[in-house]
Amino acid sequence: MNRITLSIALLLVNTALLAQTDFSGKWQLKEKQHILGPEYANAVAKLLSVDQRSDSLIIESSSVGENGQDVVTRSAIALNGKQSINTSAASNRKLIRSLQWSNDKKTLTITTAFYMPGNDSEVDFTRVEVWTLENGQLKVDKKSIETRSETWEVKAVFEK
Repeated sequence: MNRITLSIALLLVNTALLAQTDFSGKWQLKEKQHILGPEYANAVAKLLSVDQRSDSLIIESSSVGENGQDVVTRSAIALNGKQSINTSAASNRKLIRSLQWSNDKKTLTITTAFYMPGNDSEVDFTRVEVWTLENGQLKVDKKSIETRSETWEVKAVFEK
């Protein structure tokens, strides 16, 4: 094998290893399964719009609000694992989001720590979402680890 062929082969292997699943698209909730703890109507979004860019994941979600109206939230999370720190204007909570890829780059874990309203040094609850693509469906396992109430978990399936 000559140097050029070897270089091309190594480049292809490295590219394949670095390739990550692309979760981009508009996803509609097909199925939600309650696993643990209290059941909440807004535990998972009914619609997700995901824009996966080279450096970040932009997520716009639509959920049922307190009065039955749709509530749309938008967040951006760095793809390199760096934490994104924001304060919610609506709830006055500090939020810290981070993202981690599985070793094979097929599964994505998004962790969001929600701090106490008006107290950005005490975590109130942490949400952990594990995303996978399987047979053209986005599968989301979501768990809320609560400090003041009961921990809950749901599984959801979304379709384009």
